[in-house]
Amino acid sequence: MRATQARFLDLLGADRTQFIIPVYQREYSWQRPQLEDLWNDVTLAGEDGMTHFIGSFLYIPEEDSTATSIHRKLLIDGQQRMTTLSLLLAALLDYLDEDDSRAQFLTDLSPRSLRKSYLFNDDYRGESRYKLVLSMDDKTTMHSLVDGSPLPEHPVRLLVGAKAFFSKRIREGQTSPETLWNGLNKLVIIDTELNPNEDNAQLIFESMNSKGKPLTPIDLVRNFMLLSLSNDRQNELYDQYWRPIEHLFGQGAENEFNTFLWYWLSLKIPERAPKQENAYHDFKYYVQSRNLDREPQTILSELLAYATRYARMFLRQEPDPDLKRKFDKINTLDVRPARPLLMCLYTLMDEHKLTKDEFGRMCDMVESFLFRRMTVGKSTQGLNKMFAGMYRKLDDADNPQECLTALLLAPEKDSTGYFPDDSEFADALATRDIYRGFKKGRLYLLERLEDSYHPKEPVNTGMYQIEHVMPQTIDDSAAWQTMLGPDWQTTHDTLCHTLGNLTLTGYNQEYSNRPFPDKQHLNPGGYKYSPLSLNRYIADCTVWNAETIHERAAALADRACSIWQRPTLSDEIIDEYRPTPRATTRSADWSIETAQPGLAVGGRCHDLFEQLQQAIAEAQPDWSLGVKKNYVGYYTNGGKALHITIKARPSSTSLSIGLNASIDDLDDPNGYAQDKRPYGFTAGCLTRVDVHNTEDIPEVMRLIDQC
Repeated sequence: MRATQARFLDLLGADRTQFIIPVYQREYSWQRPQLEDLWNDVTLAGEDGMTHFIGSFLYIPEEDSTATSIHRKLLIDGQQRMTTLSLLLAALLDYLDEDDSRAQFLTDLSPRSLRKSYLFNDDYRGESRYKLVLSMDDKTTMHSLVDGSPLPEHPVRLLVGAKAFFSKRIREGQTSPETLWNGLNKLVIIDTELNPNEDNAQLIFESMNSKGKPLTPIDLVRNFMLLSLSNDRQNELYDQYWRPIEHLFGQGAENEFNTFLWYWLSLKIPERAPKQENAYHDFKYYVQSRNLDREPQTILSELLAYATRYARMFLRQEPDPDLKRKFDKINTLDVRPARPLLMCLYTLMDEHKLTKDEFGRMCDMVESFLFRRMTVGKSTQGLNKMFAGMYRKLDDADNPQECLTALLLAPEKDSTGYFPDDSEFADALATRDIYRGFKKGRLYLLERLEDSYHPKEPVNTGMYQIEHVMPQTIDDSAAWQTMLGPDWQTTHDTLCHTLGNLTLTGYNQEYSNRPFPDKQHLNPGGYKYSPLSLNRYIADCTVWNAETIHERAAALADRACSIWQRPTLSDEIIDEYRPTPRATTRSADWSIETAQPGLAVGGRCHDLFEQLQQAIAEAQPDWSLGVKKNYVGYYTNGGKALHITIKARPSSTSLSIGLNASIDDLDDPNGYAQDKRPYGFTAGCLTRVDVHNTEDIPEVMRLIDQC
């Protein structure tokens, strides 16, 4: 690696040099805040005449360049800054070209000569003519912006916007062209050229901190998979696999890709319990631990297959209308922990281990499981772990449908994954506050009930509003108070928002707070004229009171049990699939002497451990010490919230401490902390700190207090 300090313009203007953005790099992503920062940097440097450092530019020579050809450099780090500064240059030169008098400060230079030096290699043709060549989707827009040709049919909005931003600032006249030119000449960089035979470009890239937007998981994964390959191989794999993946998620979908990656890893390494914030590190662990980085085509092919399933299920891209309707129903519930399970089932169908009909029935079962739990108020907490235990069982099962049914029915009533029975489900539907306490599922519930009367002709979702038959406000309605009877206030308070009093209508505003007979006979729109099956019972009633509301609620709840069915399976079959509890020693059976003898009285680390305990007791009096099989830890919340773990280091008098915090979030000026995310650590702690002697304790306590 050769790294030298240089002017940015000297790098960009190097003779017969072209910088190429490899396909694994992210597309141009700078927006207004980054453009503002760069503009301010350039203008400040131009005003005060001081050099201004803008970061490192890391590149590697393309292997097939010859002495007589363009010297092509693959730009690994710095593409956002080089692209933006090139657009600033183009905007400035456009402005100078309009009027010769504007360029007098250049003395013996001309705008044309500057274009030739910094934007073009004029002695070459085609793509070789451009100093900077962006990746696939950005390339044509960038070329049009620097040479003034018409924009492509679908230009890249951020590139066009960046040049427009600079053009507007220049024309506003608050900063002179001379100041901008002087500022550009004062920009200093670290010019870093890698040796392809000696330097590990991937590790260097990850360790560099560049000015600009932080890399997202989609950037890091793409870079990790493609950077070490030849340019031709990069282009081949990008076109065949990565480009289709990016198109599935669309522009600006970095968060969605990270979510997908997390769910995919949950299927591949469920025993590791991947975390969303560590998805890239877990991805690297998975690929490297299985030597999949040696031939990235294998992993890219798998990623594309799973990304396609993900986009079809959760991004509304499913081409099969029957399956799409099932996915839309599940997605309405928005229970994210179920997504890896559904991806697993879709994969089984793609691998011909399930027919489409079997897959559809299993989707219905998952929908029923999720909605019944939501209705009775069961938390989604713990479902990630429960589902993670199913993936490999389903993959290995001779009968995946039977396997899933058994695994969903196995948990007992008071356990995390209980599948509510008909009695509990119906009772909750009939009695709970559906309208105010069930916002995520209330419209879904009524639409699904309506569809059950005519399943081949579902209602147009979003066409109807929720209607309270007994209005939400009846304080000024003598007609409603009389119909409800002397206990009208109690009836209204307890039943207004329950299922029996709710329906669908397109005439919500027309109904308002009208008396019940008016709502029935309103033409058009009255209950008696409604095409909706949900309104038939209401249309036939002569009175609307507590009795009719209860009766309708019971009927609808009974109907719901047949829509969201709880499957049945014999206890013998369920027992065949029931997870076997691990035979583990209860934590109460462990002591420091049995779990960590090195920390016990007489142990080699006892004295250091005792002093550390005293420091923790003074700083964190609410923390309590607990003993596990492989470590001791400090907890709060009755032993549920783990803050740190402590172990005696083998054959040493030192201690190893696991911190339940990311190294990125710790203030650690003296570098005590070690990042353990790629490898894991005791009890899932993300960071490790070693304590060698009592002098280390004050500094280590600074880190512990941050947990």
